[in-house]
Amino acid sequence: MLKIADLEISCFRSILNLKLCIESEPNLISICGENNVGKTNTLRAINLFFNPEDYEISMDRPTLKQAQGGARIDPKITVTLCDDENDEYFQITRDFKYYNIQNEKFLSGVSFTKRGTLINKKSKKTMTFAEIKSKLELIEFRYIESINIDIPDLIEKLTNDAIDVEYEQSRMTKSKQELKNAYVKYITGLQEILDVFSNDISRIFNEFKSNWNVTFKVPSSADTFRDLISDDVELLIDDKGCRGIEQKGSGLQRLAVILLNFEILKRIKHKKSYILCVDEPDIFLHDGLQKKLMEFFKESSDKMQIFYTTHSKNFINQYSMKNIILLGSKHYPQHSARKKRYIDVVETIFIDISTNDGYDQICEHLGIEQNTYNVLKKNNILVEGGCDKKYLEQLGDYFGFKKPNIISADGVTNVEKYLDFYNSYYKDNTTAYKPCVKVLFDNDLAGRDVYCKIKKDKYTYINVCPVLLCNFNNTSNMNLTNNTCNHEIEDYVYPEIICYLVNKLLQKKSFNTIDIGKVTEKIIKPAYQNNGILYTIEYEKNEQNQEEGHKISFVSAKKATNDIKNGLAGMFNIPGDRAIIELLEQCDRKYPYVKNFLKEIFTFE
Repeated sequence: MLKIADLEISCFRSILNLKLCIESEPNLISICGENNVGKTNTLRAINLFFNPEDYEISMDRPTLKQAQGGARIDPKITVTLCDDENDEYFQITRDFKYYNIQNEKFLSGVSFTKRGTLINKKSKKTMTFAEIKSKLELIEFRYIESINIDIPDLIEKLTNDAIDVEYEQSRMTKSKQELKNAYVKYITGLQEILDVFSNDISRIFNEFKSNWNVTFKVPSSADTFRDLISDDVELLIDDKGCRGIEQKGSGLQRLAVILLNFEILKRIKHKKSYILCVDEPDIFLHDGLQKKLMEFFKESSDKMQIFYTTHSKNFINQYSMKNIILLGSKHYPQHSARKKRYIDVVETIFIDISTNDGYDQICEHLGIEQNTYNVLKKNNILVEGGCDKKYLEQLGDYFGFKKPNIISADGVTNVEKYLDFYNSYYKDNTTAYKPCVKVLFDNDLAGRDVYCKIKKDKYTYINVCPVLLCNFNNTSNMNLTNNTCNHEIEDYVYPEIICYLVNKLLQKKSFNTIDIGKVTEKIIKPAYQNNGILYTIEYEKNEQNQEEGHKISFVSAKKATNDIKNGLAGMFNIPGDRAIIELLEQCDRKYPYVKNFLKEIFTFE
């Protein structure tokens, strides 16, 4: 599949010079920022690259450049396409300085391969005009605007596209002439073709609202085949109310445009690759539909690359932070010698979000905040403490698992009290389900003691399933007797992550940090394994801080130690923390048990 790997835009509207590097995965590229910073202009530039006939000099030249003049006042757009199947790159430039001149400089390009992240210079070669055109013809590109569009007119164009695509794939091989000569056959045949298409996309619409259906109506009068297609085929949205698209609300009209574009793209078989730009897919849609549309984007991105602008937190993946582009703007007056006055300039700029400051700006702009869930639901996990809850929820979100309701008992000695309360509360259960509660115990003396006391048949009105925690590499002693194992939630979490959090805490206290490599080597040795990672960390901390080390303890039973453990868990915030994200990616490959166990405990039959 051909995908955009790099994008460079010069002298296009508010964009004087913008370079964007697109990661190979995921195929969803989120462009966010405040209003009027150039998000839409970025999509317009991509559209102009694929559809140069849309060039409008008065609109697309930057205001500053038009006022100042100079050698470079026309847009120049360079797109680097990556063929991920053959590991080839094609850097193609459209220079609109030569737009009205029959000049090869208007469209130029080079092809190359890479060695790691560097270009293999020996492989670099200039592409001919024919080679460039041939490569671009492999891509089906679509741009869905959010403003200045006539929805009914656009729907008509999309309807024509649907007819063309479906008609080409139909069995009616003697198409137009037959339909001219045999109008009845036309009506029957075309309606059958469109019925197949409408049935398919109705299933997609049903996912967003159960009573939405799509139909195409072919009336019984026409002069010519093409006139019939253009003028008489009408798209109807059947939601048990009015059926005409122009009579629907803005949200449904917008959703119809987006879904039809996706479904038509999927049916264009002769193209190798699909690139779609959607300007503000979240507008006019309520929160629930936004989430469903984002899920639809994720599913569709397996087969196409999707760029979109957004103001909604529902369209941002906080647990990946990949291919999230944050744009800002600079506002300043600039004197124009030609116009002999100052002009107001708005220049689009790229904001680096590789640091937490950039992520904070995204949070501030989109209003991202963590949600908490404290109500007993159908599927629940009862854990010993708040640290367990925090680690499990963060890891669950990172892996994209559907989370059950996770509840802290605030201590293992409270677990039985919680279960007794829930069992009593649901005695007169009026809900449609019988709650299931998995109870996760630390594999230490206190945890094993309460684990053995839990009798499933004691709880009549809730389903209870006790689970004993294992460490990160599944080597804990799981025997209930003759067991000296002291494994807590910190032993289940990746050891590199725990050490990283410990070092952050030590740095805040101006202590020397521990050697992560030494800790991860020791905890798999028999002499250290049963004691747990915090005992090994305690020893290494004291070794590195022999004068002050006693002031912080990770292993005592005192309240201060519990506060420190809570502090470590409190710093485990994956969204936006690239250091933690990179560690998680490495550890996921190194210790597969952590993800597998989490998936198992999050799964309820």
